[in-house]
Amino acid sequence: MSGQRDRASWDRLDAALVTLRTCATVEDLVDRACELAVQGCGAEAAALARVTDGRAVPWLQAGRPDLLDSLPVEPPLPAEVQPQLRGGHRVVVAPVVVHEAVAGLLYVAGADGLSADGLSDDVADIVDSYARALGSMFALLGVRRRVEEQRYALARLRHGLSDGGERPVELVDATSDLRTARPRAPSARVSSSALRARLTARQREVLDLMLSGLSNAEMAERLVVSVPTIKSHVRAVLRVSGAVNRAEAVARFSRGDAAQGPTRNASAARS
Repeated sequence: MSGQRDRASWDRLDAALVTLRTCATVEDLVDRACELAVQGCGAEAAALARVTDGRAVPWLQAGRPDLLDSLPVEPPLPAEVQPQLRGGHRVVVAPVVVHEAVAGLLYVAGADGLSADGLSDDVADIVDSYARALGSMFALLGVRRRVEEQRYALARLRHGLSDGGERPVELVDATSDLRTARPRAPSARVSSSALRARLTARQREVLDLMLSGLSNAEMAERLVVSVPTIKSHVRAVLRVSGAVNRAEAVARFSRGDAAQGPTRNASAARS
């Protein structure tokens, strides 16, 4: 008869844990934690307290409130399941462990096998098993919430970087020396046309607007892109031209065009 009762107690705990693991959010877990403790531990009342500065502060409760009077616990807090006398009633207290630190205490009153002399091994194991499962669920749902927050932040970052299909960062260009990770200055003989050929179509558009004297904000408005995108294209133009700043890049492209004009005209005259 005792064996059947013990099996029924563990079956009851298993059923409660199955329901516990269906909680999809911390809010769901908070709503069901004490109710499922009552069911799973075969108790008349259950409560959960949060530990703050070594004291247990009442938080959640289910079942008969009169069985769980005077819940705040003075230090030292129990490190394992143990019976305590609360309001004239025997209560089982178990630490709820999250990330290897006591985060709360679970109180169970009126459980089968809990007498004035103490508690049976089965009651202690059942309450301890439920407390461990509860702590694991709080930890799991906390991780899920952080993952969702990070996923949302990454989605926002990815959206900001994409900027309508624009490529904001030039990872490789023809003037980069991968061995030294420093840009190589183009040869003085390289014409502006050759330099332009190293630019993407959008970078050439940005260059033309730079030569026209437009600011980054004005170029962004003209090309209907963000200012950070314009800045990334300007940096690419600087790398290709070997210039150290925007003014020098404009001067190099301008001088290259001016220098090429007389040369082309002279060649045409000779021919």
